[in-house]
Amino acid sequence: MLFKILTKRALAKLVGVTPRELDHILGRLQYYYRPKTRRKPDGKVRTLYVPHGKLKEIQKSIKAEILDKVSWASTIHGGVRRRSILTNARAHVGRAVVFAMDVKDCFPSIAPERVLRIFKSLGFEDEASDVLTILTTWKFQLPQGAPTSTALANLALAPIDSRISGLAADQGFSYTRYVDDITVSGGWRLLKFRRLLVRIVEYEGFCVKPSKIETMHMGQRQVVTKLVVNGKVNLPREKRNGIRSDLLAVLSGTPADITPSMLGRLHWLKYVNPALGQRLIERAKLAGKTK
Repeated sequence: MLFKILTKRALAKLVGVTPRELDHILGRLQYYYRPKTRRKPDGKVRTLYVPHGKLKEIQKSIKAEILDKVSWASTIHGGVRRRSILTNARAHVGRAVVFAMDVKDCFPSIAPERVLRIFKSLGFEDEASDVLTILTTWKFQLPQGAPTSTALANLALAPIDSRISGLAADQGFSYTRYVDDITVSGGWRLLKFRRLLVRIVEYEGFCVKPSKIETMHMGQRQVVTKLVVNGKVNLPREKRNGIRSDLLAVLSGTPADITPSMLGRLHWLKYVNPALGQRLIERAKLAGKTK
């Protein structure tokens, strides 16, 4: 238990607003969300609710003063400082079998009741937990784009982490989760546990996206959060070749200045593949096109 906050007044002080400001926001939440549609890979359209203004500032304070105080398990890599898709992928390098699955509609499936239990588990009493839940959920879900949503999703999925981590420790597997992307890797014995892993997610009240369940054997490309993990972590070959080709096209053109987007891609390549990325950056420097 991290906190002992009893009232709305004490909560307002913790997040840096007055009780009157807090009441003003709570009474006008509909004005602080902007609906935004996004087309999913399967062609369906999802409506996102993106917070703005004073509500988003309060959510940032909730994240900084409450959610950032949580100690995250080493298996969790999404939304945690100094962790990324790269640290997530490293845990699965050189394994005979990599098994991946996604939690279906992760943020929309996390209801206010679950969020309320999370805040109570952190030590907030009824009134404060009720207010925090109202401030961090909308339309009966975690709003995507809210500063608080990834951390709350991590806490909501913690029972899954605990169960799969225990299984992984017993069987010598590696387990990580990057928000809704779940990955387990290990020897050939892992093949016997795939159905159990899906059932664990379902037992905790979530669903697995059938189209995102994937078993990747040694000898074929193994991809974890869009990074290849065969032998070492790397960008897929087509991504590496694309960055190299685009750089050469820029250097041979007139004018040949590198755009911020191109420079960002070079540094991302360097982050994942330091040797290749540095070589390409040095090539750009020699051409006098970047610093």
